[in-house]
Amino acid sequence: MNRSAVVILHGWGLSGETFTPLGGELKKCGYRVWAPDMPGFGDARRPEKPMSLTDYVKFLDEYLEKNRIERPVFIGHSFGGRVSLKYHELHPNSVRALILSGTPGFTPIPKKKLLLFIALAKIGGFLFSIPPFHLFQDAVRRWYYYVVGAREFFRAQGAMRETFKQIVKEDLVAAMEAVDIPTLLLWGEYDIIVPVSIAERMHQVIAGSELIVIPEADHGVPFKQPEVFISYVLRFMKTWKL
Repeated sequence: MNRSAVVILHGWGLSGETFTPLGGELKKCGYRVWAPDMPGFGDARRPEKPMSLTDYVKFLDEYLEKNRIERPVFIGHSFGGRVSLKYHELHPNSVRALILSGTPGFTPIPKKKLLLFIALAKIGGFLFSIPPFHLFQDAVRRWYYYVVGAREFFRAQGAMRETFKQIVKEDLVAAMEAVDIPTLLLWGEYDIIVPVSIAERMHQVIAGSELIVIPEADHGVPFKQPEVFISYVLRFMKTWKL
């Protein structure tokens, strides 16, 4: 059997190396596996200007061409799942299947809350520049971003902070509606970053998709419990002869 090429796309703040154990499990089963560092993460270059989801798709397209990877299966974790969905929308005949985990197809943060967060972040930038508030800026910001569900924004620096804003505001409904290939939504039961309720909404929009919730697992299940995660992946691969 000629097995599919598999490209693992990491989440925000992670890298391809994070998924080495998962890649190893796939290689044991005869799959060819790639796990690139996307711009701004791991050993990849830091962008000088903010990037959009389409920019990441362009990077991925060039990566696939460079490595002569044709019609891969994408395993997209969180942000990597966003890139996977957008890539398929823009290159509909270039992907064999999608396996998405912890992917915010719908933002877990309500739109009004998100817009308020961005506005207050700008105000906060001015406020925290004034003594003595500047002494407490990191602690207060960390608490605030945790409350609004945007901890990754706090960690982002420079162009990556603006990149984060662009990414989370992009609507993926059209991309999900365009999916016409085998798709597995593989979620951790206790994912508090992108809850199962988001996966259930995505399942309704992505025609023919399969939703599996892994008991007692969280957002990081693909790299925290690769042996468990891969068992569901292999079952899906076998079903579709990938």
